[in-house]
Amino acid sequence: MATSHSLKLLLEHAHKQTDDAAINLGKLNFKQQEAEKTLRLLIEYRENYQVQFMESAGNGVTPTEWRNFKAFICKLDTAIQAQQNLVAVTQQHTEAGSMQYHHQRKKLKSYDTLSRRAELHYQLRLQKQEQHQLDEHTSHTLSKRPKNVE
Repeated sequence: MATSHSLKLLLEHAHKQTDDAAINLGKLNFKQQEAEKTLRLLIEYRENYQVQFMESAGNGVTPTEWRNFKAFICKLDTAIQAQQNLVAVTQQHTEAGSMQYHHQRKKLKSYDTLSRRAELHYQLRLQKQEQHQLDEHTSHTLSKRPKNVE
């Protein structure tokens, strides 16, 4: 049955695509979590550095120390901004991966439904054939039976 074979191939392909999309989504989620973790670490480091500098500045700071502090904070702010941009990009990629995964699952479900319908149709056709053969056999058996003559 070519249709059944074709549906089976489509179903197998859809399963593979769904599995691949799930693996890809897992990777994208991991990258997003790592980007968010790095962002949190940068923000924490900046806050801690600023607190420590302000505590030590209570004893006075030289203009060079102040310039170095401002330059380093500026570099940290630049790194934080870049990491925020990276987090935004990873979120977009994760959303796209999620949409792709849901699309593949929907396609798989459609093929599965078609496959089930085809199998049901095939089973019904078999039942009808068997019933027809049984009816013919019964009819043939009854016609061969000797008739009662009274």
